[in-house]
Order: sequence, then C-alpha cells, then structure tokens
Amino acid sequence: MIPDYETRAAACQVSVSHINQRLKLIGWSRLLTLLLAVFCFYESKIRLELFFMGAGILFLGSFIFLVFHHFRVKRKLEVATAYLWLNESENRFATEGIPYYPDGKEFIDPNHPYSFDIDLFGPYSLYEHLNRTSTVTGKEKLAGALLHTQSKDALARSQEAIREIAEDLEWRQAFQVYAKLGEDTAEIRTYIEHWQDSRQSVSIFSVILSFLMPLAGLSTMILLWQTSRVYWFNVGVILLVVNMLLFGLVHSQIRKEIGKTKRIGAALAAYGKMLQLVENRMWKSKYLQEIHQKIHSKNQPASSLLKEASRIYENLDSINNGIAVFLLNGTIQFHVHILRQLVRWKKHHRESVSQWIEQIAEVESILSFSNFQVNNPEYQFPVLSDKSISFEDLGHPLIQKTTRITNSVSFDRERFVILTGSNMSGKSTFLRTLGIAVILANAGSVVPAKNACFHPIPLLVSMRLSDSLSESTSYFFSEVKRLKLIIDHLNSDNAFVLLDEILRGTNSDDKQNGTIGIVEQMVRLNAIGMIATHDLEVCETTKAHPAYLCNKCFEVEIRDNDLFFDYILRDGICRNKSATFIMKKYQII
Repeated sequence: MIPDYETRAAACQVSVSHINQRLKLIGWSRLLTLLLAVFCFYESKIRLELFFMGAGILFLGSFIFLVFHHFRVKRKLEVATAYLWLNESENRFATEGIPYYPDGKEFIDPNHPYSFDIDLFGPYSLYEHLNRTSTVTGKEKLAGALLHTQSKDALARSQEAIREIAEDLEWRQAFQVYAKLGEDTAEIRTYIEHWQDSRQSVSIFSVILSFLMPLAGLSTMILLWQTSRVYWFNVGVILLVVNMLLFGLVHSQIRKEIGKTKRIGAALAAYGKMLQLVENRMWKSKYLQEIHQKIHSKNQPASSLLKEASRIYENLDSINNGIAVFLLNGTIQFHVHILRQLVRWKKHHRESVSQWIEQIAEVESILSFSNFQVNNPEYQFPVLSDKSISFEDLGHPLIQKTTRITNSVSFDRERFVILTGSNMSGKSTFLRTLGIAVILANAGSVVPAKNACFHPIPLLVSMRLSDSLSESTSYFFSEVKRLKLIIDHLNSDNAFVLLDEILRGTNSDDKQNGTIGIVEQMVRLNAIGMIATHDLEVCETTKAHPAYLCNKCFEVEIRDNDLFFDYILRDGICRNKSATFIMKKYQII
C-alpha cells in the first residue's frame, strides 16, 4: 500500500510549528536570564551581598545552558523541516508526478549502448523518476545500477536488499533526511578523496609550545592571585602576545584546511548519522549485512569516528570568530590542539572514509529502488530464470497509471519479434517500455508488470541517433556504427536487442534489404529482442525462421473520419495505414 504522505506531511507541519514556538520561548528566556544575571551582578557590587553574586552566577549558567539548548532545538527544527519537505514532495510526486530529486542529466552519454535512446537520464527520465539519492557518490551508484548488468546471484541479492529496506518507511525516510541535511557536493567528495594523498603534520616546535605556553600563562595567573604584583600581570600580557604569535604559525594551515570547503563538518555529521542508521539495525539480506560489516574501522563504528571528525571541523571553523580566536588562542593555543587532532584523525582513518561513503552510496541506490517498489505496489520482482524472458501486462512507468496501456510479451519460444504498425500506433513507446523493463530487471528492481520472468542479459539499442557535426558523421554512418557495435557484441555474448526503424538514412531498397540482413544476423547470432519497421516485406523473414521469429503489430482504425489507436499488441502484421489519411485530412495532399 502506498504510504499516506499527505497525512505524514500534516503531522510534520504540526511538529515544525511546535518547535518554532519552543525556539521563541527559549529566545525570550535567554534574554531574560541574561538581564537578570547582569542585574544580580550589579546589585552584588553595590550591596556586597553573596546572595546576589550566587544568583548572578546561577542566571549566567542558565543563560549558557539556554544558548546550547537553542542550538539543539534548532537542529531538531532542521530535521523536522526536512521531514516536512520530504513528505510534501513525495505526496506531490505520487499525486501529480512532479519529481523533486536531480534528473541525472550529467550521465547522458549518446555513445552508450542504450542510455540515450531510452530516456534514461535528464528531464522526464527513468532516473529522475527513481532517484532518491542526495550524495554525489549515491547519484553515481544509482546511475551505475541502471547502466550495467549483474550476475543472477547478484540480482537475487539486490532484490532481497530492496525488499528489506522497502519494509521500513521510517528508517528509509530518516536516511533520506540526514542525506539531505548533509548537502553533499562534488567539492566535498574531491576534498575527502585527497585525504589519502595527504601527509599533513604539525611541527614538534608548535606542539611543545602549545603545552608549555598555556602552562606558563596559568602559572602567572596563580602568582598574580597569590602576590597581587603587577609584574605578573605584565608577564601574562607578554605570554598572551607570544601565544598569538605562535598561533600565527599555524593560522595559514588551518585556513587552508577549512577554506577548501565550508560544509565539510555538516557533511561528515550527516555521513555519521546515515551510517549509524545502518549500524543500529540487524539486517537479514546478505547484501546489507556485507555493507554493515564494511562500516567498521578497527572494531570502532564508522558513525562515531565521523562524528568525532565533524566536531573537529566545527571547532576549527571557530577560527572565523575574532573574539574566540583571541581568547582561546591567546590563553590555551586552542586551534593548534584542534589541528593536531585533525592530523591524527586523518592519519588513522583517511583510507577508510572513501569506503564508508561508498557504502552510503550503495544504500542510497538500494533505497531508491525500494521507494520505487513502495510507491508502485502493483509492480513485481521478476522471477529469476536461466533462459526465460517474459512480461505480463507490461506498461511504461513514466506514463500515468490512469492512461497507461499494458501489453504482454514473451521471448521464450520465438526469441525475436518483428513489430509493425502505422505512425503514432505505439511501436517506439513499446520498445522503450521493453528497454526500461530490462534495465530495471538488470538492476534487481521491480518492473512495471503484473508478472515477469527474467535472466540477466545486456541491453543493446538503436533507436535515437543523430548526425555529429564535430565528428563529421551522417545519421546513416552513426547508425552503422551502432549496428556494428551490436553485431560485435553478439559475436561474443548474448544480448537483448531493440531496433527502431533502422537505416532511415538511406533509400527504400537499401533500407529494406539492409533491415532483412540485420534480422538474419539476429537469427544467426541468437539475439533476443524486437525490431520495429514499416517495411512489411521484412515480416516475410519469419517464414524462413518460424521457430525463431514472429510478427506482432499495433493496429489503427478510422472512426468518424478520425484515427483511433488502442495501443494493444497483437499477433501478426499490421495492415492498416495512417500516413496518407493524415496528410489528406490536413490538406497536405
């Protein structure tokens, strides 16, 4: 059953409003306690009474507590707001089909065997429909799942993991929320990747002085308190200046460290939260169990280590606060110690971070397919087979369910189908529907069908090619190159092949003879798949190979001087034509 995202969004809105009210109350309380603290300290100075001094300290402590409490509640507001965004967006997607995650246009590759032909990436694409990833690596991992073929065992593992994550909406949304809050970017990923090549250090001179100078400063304070001699005050001022000069020795190194990216601390904190969600659950599927095992370093959970790194970066970031820099570094060399912590942390864990992020990406990819399953409960996981490929009531997932027409097709007996039909009858759409089904099945996902049987198989497509001015190639030559790629692959391995009106860039005789030749090659090379054509003579090829080839078609009817398409796949060859009728209707001929 599809989750009630609208109800969940309404509950999130109530939570956000409640937290905002708490923040206002905390804000006024913070102001009040500060004013009371100032009043009490003033009264203690005037009246010299310990009661007012104690009350002032109490109110000042309350003020500090409220400051930190404000930060914690503000963080809760960020999380609640992210939950609200997630459920509102998912509700719009479910009711109106409005996507809200990136469409993966950076992965568009016209030279890929099928991604460009089947609207896999970009606006109104399958990737945009599926995507629930927020990290850069997660986006790449999801794209990779749609672009590659897995083994049968790997498919079974993927299906098992997708099912398991699909069962827990709360877990899934928590993972999405923390991924969103991390605001992961390519800059952050590149910065973290460079850690493995980094060999940073803090000079032994700075380390020794970072301990000696604060100790000397503490000693002067004690001596000043004991003797009340101005001399020790002057020494303390000198030590303060020296501390600031020593801080200047590492200032540029710290600036360089935090200047590469401003959000590294938040990203590491988000990584930690996501990994903690994985760590805190006992997984049943082998795939997720393996991920769970990989996110530990020397028996320490990755989430706690990333939380530590996040805290280090947040402390380093205080270098942008002038007052904090003066007070903290003039007394205890604070940022030198924090930089040492960062260098030590990187030394021990830098090689593990990329692997941890890789596991986050794996989970994000699985989660995207799980969300796809939950939002489409009528879709089914294909039954994994050794040689069978069939789809019952298969439809295109990007077409609204209310208008979607489904068809059944099997490649178990006749392995290759010659598809005919008039213009606009649905041939190309059905080819893309088949392509998407194969891509989803190869990724371990549910497919938009009532039932399906499948075995892992590469997909090769020639449907949408174009001229290339940069390479000085014609449409015809581009198509020949693609067909050569398909034939070369079939010479070494089996594949599922989809061809749509091939050889359109040449004359009718060459096109017909060439298409028949390609069909003969499909038979010779044991290809599985479908070719769409307008050349009815090509359909005669089935007579020579009745056990391997079959004809199917989409028909069109003329009703009340208009065309009627039912988009139902039928056995046989299309006999009705529409092009001449349309041109006459619009008075072109």
